[in-house]
This record gives sequence, C-alpha cells and structure tokens, in this order.
Amino acid sequence: MLKIPFLFLVISFSTMAQQELTWKLFHPVKKTWIDAGTHGSVQEKLMETGELPDPFYGENETLFSWVEEHQWVFTSKWIVSNELFSNSFVGLEFPVIDTYASIYLNDSLLGFAQNAFRPYFFDVKKYLKQGENNIKVVFYPPVLYHKEKYEKARYKLPAPNDVHPIAIAPYSRKPQYQFGWDWSLRMTTIGFLKPVKVVTYNHVRFSGRNTTIRNVSPEKADISFQLHVNTAYQAGKIRWVSELFGEKICDISEKIERDEQIEQPKLWWPRGQGESFLYTDLWKIYSEKGQLLDSFLVKFGIRTSELVQESDQWGTSYVIKVNDRPIFCKGADYIPQDIFPSRVQSADLYKMVENMAKSNFNMVRIWGGGYYPDEAFYTACDSLGIMVWQDFMFACAMYPGDPDFLQEVKEELVFQVPRIASHPCLVVFNGNNEVDVAWKNWGFQLKYKLFGADAREIEAAYTRLFKKWIPDIVANYSAAPYIHTSPLSNWGKDEYYNHGTQHYWGVWHGKDPLSDFAKKIGRFNAEYGFQSFPEFSTLAAFSKESDWDLQSSVMKHHQKSYVGNGMIEKHAKVEFGVSKSFREFVYFSQLTQARAVSMAVTGHRLDAPRCMGTLYWQLNDCWPAPSWSSIDYYGNWKALQYAIQKDYEDVAVLRSIDDKSRSKYHLVSDQIDTFNCEGIYTIFDLSGKKIECNTLSIDVKGNSTTTICVEPLNKKKEQFNHVIRFDWKTANGIAKSRTFSAISSPYKKAEKADVTLRFIGKDSTGTDGVIEIETRRFVRNFWVFSSKIGVEFEENFLDLLPGKHQIRVKSVQPIRQEDFDFMWL
Repeated sequence: MLKIPFLFLVISFSTMAQQELTWKLFHPVKKTWIDAGTHGSVQEKLMETGELPDPFYGENETLFSWVEEHQWVFTSKWIVSNELFSNSFVGLEFPVIDTYASIYLNDSLLGFAQNAFRPYFFDVKKYLKQGENNIKVVFYPPVLYHKEKYEKARYKLPAPNDVHPIAIAPYSRKPQYQFGWDWSLRMTTIGFLKPVKVVTYNHVRFSGRNTTIRNVSPEKADISFQLHVNTAYQAGKIRWVSELFGEKICDISEKIERDEQIEQPKLWWPRGQGESFLYTDLWKIYSEKGQLLDSFLVKFGIRTSELVQESDQWGTSYVIKVNDRPIFCKGADYIPQDIFPSRVQSADLYKMVENMAKSNFNMVRIWGGGYYPDEAFYTACDSLGIMVWQDFMFACAMYPGDPDFLQEVKEELVFQVPRIASHPCLVVFNGNNEVDVAWKNWGFQLKYKLFGADAREIEAAYTRLFKKWIPDIVANYSAAPYIHTSPLSNWGKDEYYNHGTQHYWGVWHGKDPLSDFAKKIGRFNAEYGFQSFPEFSTLAAFSKESDWDLQSSVMKHHQKSYVGNGMIEKHAKVEFGVSKSFREFVYFSQLTQARAVSMAVTGHRLDAPRCMGTLYWQLNDCWPAPSWSSIDYYGNWKALQYAIQKDYEDVAVLRSIDDKSRSKYHLVSDQIDTFNCEGIYTIFDLSGKKIECNTLSIDVKGNSTTTICVEPLNKKKEQFNHVIRFDWKTANGIAKSRTFSAISSPYKKAEKADVTLRFIGKDSTGTDGVIEIETRRFVRNFWVFSSKIGVEFEENFLDLLPGKHQIRVKSVQPIRQEDFDFMWL
C-alpha cells in the first residue's frame, strides 16, 4: 500500500520578453524554399503548398512515406537590435523539437535534440552579432537517424506496431502512435510543434515550479513551494511576495524553497465526490533592489492520493483512494486528438475534457503511446474534477536500457513529472502500457529470436528503466504514486482476473462471446473495448459513397486492425442480424459496440468493491476511421458515448442479464452519503399503453447496489415485448430518467411513413434548436444524424413509444431540416 499526500500548482503567466521566430523550409528534392511560418511539421507545410494532399482522404497516407527518406532544413533570419543585445541574457526556447535535429546559430552548433517530450533552451548571447543572425536546424527523420545502428545491432527490439521495415520506434523518444498502430495511420512528423521563442531577460530565470506537502489534516496543511532557477548561479536574494502567504526573503540557488501552512484546508475532490476546490494565489518575485523579476498566477488544490494493492479474499486489490476515501473510477483511455499534434489547440483539449464531465467520468487514463498533453488539458481536469492516470510514453514494445537512452528519459521526466504532478487531477503515474505483459505473453522471444544473453539483457533493461530509473526520478520530483506497468495481470485464465489491473481483450483478440464482457472482470479494468464505424458525415470526409463497401480499398485502408471488419460483422450478426447495406452495417457496428461496453461497465459497477475501476478503450480518435473510440475524430458521439453517459451516472439504473436470461434492474450509487431515493418505474406495451406502475422509495447507502426489479416471467406472452422507464431523483434532488426496451419476440416494426422528423430552430442563426420526432409505432434505438460535421445531440439512440419526442441540438454552423436523417431497428 502506498499512501502519499500532495499538493498541486498551476502557473498561468510570466513576465520575460519573448518573440516568435518565423521559418523557411528547404525542400531537399525540389531544391526550393518554402515559407514555414512559426511552427508545424514538414508534412503540414507540404500540405499547405498543395504538394501533398489530405492524408486522411482515401489512401493518401501512402503518398507521405518519402518524407521520411530525406533530411529537412529550417532556417530563420533574426535581426538583433542594440536594445536586444543590451540584455544580460538572450536565449532560444524550443518547446517541442520533433525529434532529431542539429541546431546552429551563425554556423556555431548550439546542440543536438533527440527527444520530442522535453523542451530545449540555449543561452545564445555569446554567439550573437548585432544585425542579421542566422539560425539553422537540420532535421534527421527517425528511420535515417537510426538506420545504420539498427542494421548492425546484435538483435532488434520488438516493435510490433512500427509498420516500417526498419522498426525503430522503441529507440525514439517520439510519439509511438505515429509509427503506425491498429487505429492510427503512420505519420512520423518532423519539425517544430510549437513556436520557437527568443527570450530576453536581465536577471535569474525561473524555469519550473513544483510543490511538496508535508502533512494534511483537518486542522492544517503544511506546504513546501519550490522555484527552479535556469540561469547560471547568481549570488544574492529575492523577495517572494504571495497574496496568500505574505513576503519572504530567499537566497538565490538552483532551487528556491519556502514552507507555508494553510489552516482548515479545503480539499480538492474528484467529480461526484465533492467540490474540486482550487486555491488561487498571486506571486511577485522582486530583486534585492526592488525590481520585479517575474509574476505568476497560481492555482493549486490540496488532497491526498493513495494506491492500495493488498491481498484480500479475492486476490490482489487495486484501489485509488483520494483523501482517504476509496473511489470507484469511471472513464476511458485517451489518445492524442490528432496525428498532427501542432493542430490541437487549448480549446480542443478543454472540449474533450468537457465531454468527459458531461459523460459522468471521474477519471481519464492518458495512454502511453502518445504524448504528454499541454497544460490546458490538466487545467481542465483540475476544474472539472477528472482524475488523471498518467502513463509515461512507452507502449507495446521493448525499450533500451543503455546510459544514453536513460539520460534522455531522465531529461524528459525531470521536465514532465513536476509539471504534471502540480495538478490536483493527477492520481497515479504508470510506467508503461503493456510492455511487461507483451514480453511475457506475446511471443516476442520466438518472433524476434530473443534468447539467452539477448533476452536477459532486454529483461535487465526493463528492470533498470521501469523499476529503478523512472521510480527514482518520480520520487525525486513528485509525491505521486507510481506503478511500473499496466496491466499487472494478463487476460485468459480465471485466476488472472483476481489481481491488479486488467486489459481484457478476450472478445476482440480472442474467441470469447460478447456476453463475457459482463463476466470476465478484473480488479481494475484499465482497457477493454469493441470497434465501430464513425457516422456518415465523418465517412464522407474521407471517402466517396462509392467507397462505402467493406471490400473497397479505401475502407480496408482505414481499418488498421488485423481482425477489424470481420470481428464487427461476426458479433453484429449475432446481436442484430445480417446487415442489408453498408449504412445498416455502420449502424449495427455502433449498436454492437455500445452493447458490448455497456455490458462490461454494468458488470464492473455491480462487482464493486471487488472491482474498483472501469476505463474502456478508447475515448477518441487521431484521424477519421473505424476504431474503438466512443467519440470520432470530428467530435461526433457514437452510440457508445450516449450509453456511457447513462451508465456512468453517479446514481444510475443499470440492467444486467442473469443466468436464467432474465433482465434485472439495479440502482447503483458510488456517492459517499446515504439518501432516500424517491421515484417510480413504469412498464408500457409497445403501443404505449401503461401496463404497470410501481413506486420506488429506497434508502440508498453510499457505494451500494440495490436490485429494483427482475423482469417478470408470469405475464402473458404478448406482454413480454415492453418498455420500462425509471424516473428518480438524486441525493441533491436532480430528476433523472432512463428507458429500456425488453424485446423477446417478433413485433411489427415501424415503416418510414410511420415516423416524421422536424427541426425547429431556436433563433435565426439556425445553430440551436430541437428535433421533433413523431412516431405512430414503437421505434427501437432511434438514431438521428446530420450530413454536417459539428452537430451535437443532447440524446440519441433512443427507444421511442408512439407519440411526440424532442431532442435538443446545437451546431457550429447553420443547419436545416434537410440536413438530418434517421435510422432505427
């Protein structure tokens, strides 16, 4: 058991003078120069000039591979004025260099970059001259950089997701998903993912801030704040003025520290457990002579975090505690939002976290094959109460353990760990995704011929990197709990599900039936899922309707899973029958995905406290394609996301199927307090006639499950097809409702003429309004969608009895009635 109290910090602004450089890019084939702006990858610049097309469309991805075969040179001319030259310090700040690059200033080599997960900073005044200065950055694509060493290596490290013949992803500190994945295209970007800045200052430069908490009790919190100095050591003192804590005189050193105390601290809680409270402070840092050196707007939250792994009656637990309270974790695995990281803006990150909160998440796992998100992501999680499980960026391969590689990891984590752990949302650091389980279960040794001394060397590298090097760095810069890998136990044998984290892939990568999602339950389920196709507006963004066929080359190209479409067809056929068209296949794929994951979530929640976490794979996409996502690349919610929103309610009504094939309905609460739940459940036949109505009055205990009713077996046969609606109020009086259909025998399905749809705009902009649906017969899983991208529906995939129904809609662009269409079972 690891119990750690800690406090977190967010910095909003700094006072150093900065300017952004603009670049030109030399084309190594055409021998021409391209205006490259302030940032972006080589691939994006070639798209902007029209030389390369949209890689998402059709099979255009294949047209980008040649970019990896050449060196690329960026240059910038920088005019240094007398005023700028008069500063004591002048620096070049590279927030993200992607990835291998030599940096020159006026033909002097400043340094070599080889890690896209850390910034680079160079003091450059001694290289400057008044007037024009020239900066040149020579980029070496990863394959070219590693090629010679790779080909001469005694053995090759396993890299099953790197689709290039020279599979060097594990050697590169670069986002692994860009080398190819079973849901991603290959696009190894090259360039500056953020603007490069000239930084001028005349005093010490503060490069980082983090905090440590010494003690938390109801009476007080003892806090230590640190400022890190990135300038050559200067003797002297600073005056550190805080609005919350007052003034303190500190000696200048590499790390400047001050200890403070907060009486009766207000704690930060995850969403659904209490207020996600953040303290706000303003720091002003002055020199001994009274000069303002820097100022920071600071937001921080106080809480304790604990990871409990103990032997118990079931096996080995995996429980996240916050402020000494066990939390049932609900969420998903998050991947990068674009194959081009430079295109992801702060607003995009906030929108994604907002989707989590709207869907009743309290946790998100940042998966280890992408990159560390920007501050905006963690800041949004802080304010919306979303706990973060943070993987380090290692996934599904074996990694080196040599001193040079370890040093790069150290530089990366010295930057990332205090930055991320300075947020109250961070609850656990995880060393890697599926590296340990891959080595032990995926046949790497046989496939890559790794035996004897070679195998022992790889195993020693794993131990050195994930069990010694990384945890030591984490402990030195953060108080966050750390675990070396996920999962801790493989799927398969029954005993495997009793210990630690579980990634259950027995349906998708095995032969398990869909119903096993509800039965094969780990102690903490950190990955499981099922694929679906995105909706038609997304399909239209990368293909023609003539490509809408599972056998078309475009659909095959966008399906990156080796079992892919066949696995969807197999299970959709069992659940909903043979699809009559590609459009119906898309619809069935979404319904099957929703059913699969919803069964799993229900099983996980009903299994608490044995099971204490459910994170499905995956929340989002990095390009438009069929995948395991519940939200597609353009932000459209799939059927799964609407189901999850209901399944993850803090007080939810869930349906399970027992061993007699009966539907059982449960009221599940993961709130801490006991409350009396008042409500009703009503049973209707498919014509809308009310058959039965029952009052609910349940004393719902904290973290409990109450079975409300079991599907009756003594009704007349014609009454087996029915709809049951639950209406109840939460502890704070909010009205909730959920409807289920129970269909066990054939019925007369609605025809197109039985259903009408009308869009009623709220105002003249046509971007906000309601969809009014009128149906003369029962329709099941009613799906309304738009031909336009960016339309949001408040609800969808609904079971509708005869009558009128309304769905709120919002859009980023004007919408009309003819933009909508619909389907149902």
